[in-house]
Amino acid sequence: MILKRKTEKTSRSHKVSEIIRKAVSEVLVRNEMPLDAPFKFPISVVKVEMNSDLKIAYIHVITHEKLEDDEIILKLNSCKHYLSRAVTSLINLKFSPKLIFRIDRSIDEMSNIEKVLRKEKVLNDLNKN
Repeated sequence: MILKRKTEKTSRSHKVSEIIRKAVSEVLVRNEMPLDAPFKFPISVVKVEMNSDLKIAYIHVITHEKLEDDEIILKLNSCKHYLSRAVTSLINLKFSPKLIFRIDRSIDEMSNIEKVLRKEKVLNDLNKN
């Protein structure tokens, strides 16, 4: 018998992800991370996804700086210990989740959809109706 993990999100995971999102956002907006070259603009947390046992938080971030995606993740990972301690002090949970940072791609996807919708062929099809 093979057991499948549940992939459906519970209300508990939504609540915890929102708590983590607010705490991480607060820490990142302060921009007081121990970096050699700090960020010029604060980093925005777009969303937080929790795994099924709520032990890992996947944090999707964006920045308005002209930095490579890998560089942003490297900077965040270099001060992960500081971020973890700061987030733990702001939340009131039994376990503090492991923080894993990812670049949010939703803005790129939206701009690609917008480009497709502005193409002449699509505009002609919309005008026919």
